[in-house]
Amino acid sequence: MRLTGLTPTEFSLLFSLAALLAVIFYLLSFRRRIAVVATDPIWRKVIGRKRTPFRKLLALLGQILILFMLCLALGDPRTKNKDADQPVAAAVIVDVSASMSAQESDGMRIEQATNLVVAIAELLGPRDRLMLLSMDDTCRPLTTFSSEVQPVMDALKKLNPTLMPEDVPAAIRFATAAFSSADISDESRKRIILISDRFHVQPKLDQGLELIQVAVGTVQQNVAVTALDVRKRTGAAKGSELFVEVTNYGAQPRPVRLSIHTPEVLLGRETIEIDGHDSVSQSYFLKPVESRQIMATLTARRSSASLDRFVADDRAYSLIPVEEDRRVVLVTAGNFYLEKALKLNPSVNVQIVKPEDFRAGLLNNALAVFFDGVCPAVDIPAAYFNPPDSPGCPFAKMSQVDFPELLPLRGDHPVSDGVSLVDVQIRAASRLKPVAGDVELLQDKQGPLLIARKIGGQRLLGVGFDLAQSDLPLRVAFPLLVQNCLDWFLGKVIVEEQSTISVGRLYALPEWVNSEAVITDSQAMRVFPSRIGEKFWLRPRQPGYYSVELNKNRLTFPVNFHSRTESDLKGDRRAGPNRLVWRQGDLPAVLVDGFDKTEYPEPPMQWPTLLLAAAWILLFDWMFFCFRILF
Repeated sequence: MRLTGLTPTEFSLLFSLAALLAVIFYLLSFRRRIAVVATDPIWRKVIGRKRTPFRKLLALLGQILILFMLCLALGDPRTKNKDADQPVAAAVIVDVSASMSAQESDGMRIEQATNLVVAIAELLGPRDRLMLLSMDDTCRPLTTFSSEVQPVMDALKKLNPTLMPEDVPAAIRFATAAFSSADISDESRKRIILISDRFHVQPKLDQGLELIQVAVGTVQQNVAVTALDVRKRTGAAKGSELFVEVTNYGAQPRPVRLSIHTPEVLLGRETIEIDGHDSVSQSYFLKPVESRQIMATLTARRSSASLDRFVADDRAYSLIPVEEDRRVVLVTAGNFYLEKALKLNPSVNVQIVKPEDFRAGLLNNALAVFFDGVCPAVDIPAAYFNPPDSPGCPFAKMSQVDFPELLPLRGDHPVSDGVSLVDVQIRAASRLKPVAGDVELLQDKQGPLLIARKIGGQRLLGVGFDLAQSDLPLRVAFPLLVQNCLDWFLGKVIVEEQSTISVGRLYALPEWVNSEAVITDSQAMRVFPSRIGEKFWLRPRQPGYYSVELNKNRLTFPVNFHSRTESDLKGDRRAGPNRLVWRQGDLPAVLVDGFDKTEYPEPPMQWPTLLLAAAWILLFDWMFFCFRILF
């Protein structure tokens, strides 16, 4: 027997509350209130025959029995049909990630998955339930749990593969939560059917759930462009250097034609042979061209036709870097280590000035300045190493210390990100006086030695010791610290110089981007970034060139499809428990098991019988009450 009107939990709470009220009134009945009434023989006769405790307890049990029957009637209990098997509640998850767009002899892999879902839906009986979900980097419900086939057919017509990677654990968690929140009988067999083109690691499932993985498609050969980078060539020769990597994910050697081109002009073409499960790296010199957009495309050896049946990874995109004057001034009497650390950044033009030659006009068009041993006040981002006591210096000294015992470096600031100063030795240092809003990055027990300060839009860094009085320049942490400082002053360089932006991954946009920025993808469709904390992030869903515009700011950056998991069309196809490979035709027995299209008669309703029984008990109690009074 099962309850159809209430859940077992609701029935238990309702009956418990009703029984509790009955017991409370039973206990209150022992405190009878005495009242003076008109003299009447019948009242005297009633009072003369008091109820015994046994009779009161018997009445309480009768009341509780009546309440139980009423609550059970509200639950609408139904008996189980002995001839019917357990119904099936299936959550069907269809993989719509990039590899499902691979072409097979009878269509795309997603079409094979669609045919399999149709075959499963046609097995549904009147008591079975099916829910359809799609899975790429997120899981989306396409239908609710239902025994109707038409909503599933309508949802399948709109199902298309994306270029995003799949997230199987998240999809399994979503399906598990759907079972918990849906109106599914406890006797149903809860089954998750994952339809993909490969098998995935079996996640931990809740008790009562079973997972069946079905792989569609056949093993395919695939060659992909897995890396593309363009850099400005240094030296007297003008032009750029291009690096490209091509990977063969198949087992057989493949000859391919690699073309390097802009959107309008073919720059070069070469046929290369790639062994099975191997990669080939090529580098080329590019003469100056008008377009900054450089692409590498793979085609068949003797034609311009598609190389294979998965074209998403046959082209990669890059940009020729723009020569930008990111001028940084270093004011020093001679600091070899600081000079070399600044020049490690190829996007920065370092100008060295002697302290005696420094004047404010030298900072015109400069983006930042580094002071070594001097401390004038400026209005651009500035770093002060070993600042002396001087009028106008933004960092004041508190006290001197020899060989300070350093506390751990604070790592939650952009300047200290990834930097470790463990066991750094400093012969002599000055403790700096902090002001409100300062971030004390490095300190000893009595005060800070390294301070990051932000005043309005200006960013300042104070270092309370001479680099020559420490072993910091000899450590790997020093150039990283300097580059972090540049990134904090100037902003990270720069999305368009990154050639590793891939579809489906989050990337930080420049600091000038806000909610009003217009971002368009390779199809000229507007896309919208997400705000996480104080920054805006973008998750590209298509490869190609993206553009960002806001007022006078303009930015173009390439997005590539670089996913070794999706490009490897073979994947994991090892047999195992509940792992099935489907090639059209009849469904495997494990999928068919449990579905029953038989129309079983609806079990009779029990609540009228319960109400009638409660009425008979009430009638018996009333007749007993009248008999006790009259006789």
